[in-house]
Amino acid sequence: MPISPAPSPTPSNGAPVLTVGAARPLLAMMAASSLAPAQIFRRAGLAADLLDGDPGAVIRLSDYFRICEQMALQGGDESCHVSLRPLMVGTSELVQARLRGCTTMAEVMEVLANSYNIIHGHRYNQVQRRGQLISYAIDDTDFPYAFDPDDAFVIVSLECLLVYVHVLLLSLARPAQKLPLRAVRTRAPSGAERGHLAFLGAPLRAGAPIFGLDYDLSLETVAVDPAASPVLSARTIYGGVADMLDRIEPAAASTAEIIGRVEREIAGGRHDQAEVASALGMSVASLRRRLGEAGLSFRDLRAGLLNSMARAALDKGAAIGDVAESLGFSDGRSFARAFRQWNGIAPGDYRHQRDVSEIVP
Repeated sequence: MPISPAPSPTPSNGAPVLTVGAARPLLAMMAASSLAPAQIFRRAGLAADLLDGDPGAVIRLSDYFRICEQMALQGGDESCHVSLRPLMVGTSELVQARLRGCTTMAEVMEVLANSYNIIHGHRYNQVQRRGQLISYAIDDTDFPYAFDPDDAFVIVSLECLLVYVHVLLLSLARPAQKLPLRAVRTRAPSGAERGHLAFLGAPLRAGAPIFGLDYDLSLETVAVDPAASPVLSARTIYGGVADMLDRIEPAAASTAEIIGRVEREIAGGRHDQAEVASALGMSVASLRRRLGEAGLSFRDLRAGLLNSMARAALDKGAAIGDVAESLGFSDGRSFARAFRQWNGIAPGDYRHQRDVSEIVP
């Protein structure tokens, strides 16, 4: 089995990345699932043309996870249509709930593997102990993929699952705690570019029969703090991993990136400016200043995004009460009042005008 050092990521800021070519199959998956890419990217706070460039160009790995999060939420399948057996939205909450009771890294690994094996109905995930190593292994033999098991995107997807496992463990460790990762195993052929695994900082064992993360056995008894994990408190596993990746490799964010991240937090249910600032690792004053650079206020940004989400939901026929609840309003009246302020018309009248316009030629 070839062993090589993990390749270096392309960006000078050291952020974990994925090539545009490796992520582009997501567009075909959106089309097959009748998902609108423009809406996916907007909800993720990303540019609509993110995957339209040179296949060799790179995107942040955290952005890949944010795209997957929106595909899961809007498509109702947390497998993002990689599997022939959809995973209902809410699977993340089940796994997160089980992990919150863990006290050691070994327990986290066991509960994580057991949870996904129950969900998938087969023992694909295993915790292995060999000599001085403890490993999290994924044997995807006979997994019901919607693609060829050797398809490049399938392999990338499984490697991103390894990223998820490692980032989850990292989120549970103390701030100064380093995880003793000794090697990463992948079914990818030797010599293939694996820049999205570079930040793991461990030798890459390509051409392996299964996927795996090999840690020093000393990790087994390391205590964990589930309450402090941003991955376990996130709306979905995908979003939690994305946030954690940004914390691992902080980069100087542009104003556009700040706006995108604020919109993601609002879309995820955080409507208080202080809560959003905290989630972004900023003070309220800093957030206000960064938004001000673009001529925006938090209040206006929140109103614009909530209005866009409300109109989209009403256009799809969602009940007004359901829209109010999904957007965090206390009741239908408060939502109707806000909608009238945004649009000069009540939500019921908005829907009636839309219905009429569709009938009249």
